Amino acid sequence: MSPTAAERHSKRNRAVTEAVNDIRTVMDAGPSLENLEKAKAYLIALAMQKDLFSFEDFPLPEDDAMECSYLIHECEDGTYALYVNSGASHQYYAPHDHGDAWAIIAGVEGRERHQLYLRRNPHEPGDGPLIKKGEVIVAADEAVTMQPNGIHQVNAMDGMPLLHLHLYAKNFILQGERCKYDLDKGEVEPFHLDELGSITDAR
Repeated sequence: MSPTAAERHSKRNRAVTEAVNDIRTVMDAGPSLENLEKAKAYLIALAMQKDLFSFEDFPLPEDDAMECSYLIHECEDGTYALYVNSGASHQYYAPHDHGDAWAIIAGVEGRERHQLYLRRNPHEPGDGPLIKKGEVIVAADEAVTMQPNGIHQVNAMDGMPLLHLHLYAKNFILQGERCKYDLDKGEVEPFHLDELGSITDAR
């Protein structure tokens, strides 16, 4: 007999707590590239437990919104905030940051392109506010990491929906002032929380 929703929820909470505790042992020392790479492995291992994460438990948006975010863990002070992102097949976000929070994003279902940028120093040659640093495809058994100064442009691939895990140094509210970047106009604007679609507390 298949496990009930309550049984899946209980099992998922145990697995999430264990994974976040492992990640904290690494990331409490700081968001270096080396530490993010070590922590990434724990989040990938959690995402690979596919019986814990499904569209049944984390439904896609019913309207034309790009995604639904489900909070499944955060510490009492709002740090180590873990969300399940259920993204529509047309999901797209222009380049944006997450305030001063580091991030790790691991794939469960579907493929998502992350184009990675850093802000251009005013004294550096070139046009526009950003410098492209690379690209990562997040899918099952793959993840991307971002340091606190990281910027990414995100889009779903293959015309398929997404189910991914998003872990941030702190929750969306505590990330504070965030920015989005218009590459064509070379402009920087505020990136407001209501642009993220719905956020549900699913702990």
